[in-house]
Amino acid sequence: MVQSTKEPYKEQISHNISLFKKIIYGLCPSCASISIFKYYIKLLGVCPNCGYVINLDKIGDGAAWFTMLITSIIVAVGVYILETIFQPDLWVHITIWFPVIFILSFLIIRPFKILLLCISNKSNR
Repeated sequence: MVQSTKEPYKEQISHNISLFKKIIYGLCPSCASISIFKYYIKLLGVCPNCGYVINLDKIGDGAAWFTMLITSIIVAVGVYILETIFQPDLWVHITIWFPVIFILSFLIIRPFKILLLCISNKSNR
C-alpha cells in the first residue's frame, strides 16, 4: 500500500510558520498556506487547500469578547486622560471616541478569530 507524502509535508510547513504570521495574514491554522477569510472578517467554511473544516462553534463569541475587552480598556483610559487634562465638552468625547471604538473593533476582531481557531486546532491534535 502506497502512502501519501503530501500530509506530512503539510504538517511540516504548518509547523515552520509562526503563530504570529498566521494571525497577521489570516492563514489556515492547519496548513498555513492560504487565507481562510472570504471577506475581512467572514470566514470560509472549509480551507480550499487542505480541507480543514472551520467550525465557528469552537470559537463562539470569543473573538468578539476579547475585542470588546481590549477596546473598552483603551477607550476608558483615553477618556480618563482626555477628561482629566483638558475637560472638554461632551460633543468632543462623542466626536473622538465613537470612531475610535469602530476602528479598533474592526482592526482587532480578525486577529482574535484566527488566534482562537489556531488554539482550537492545537487542542484537537
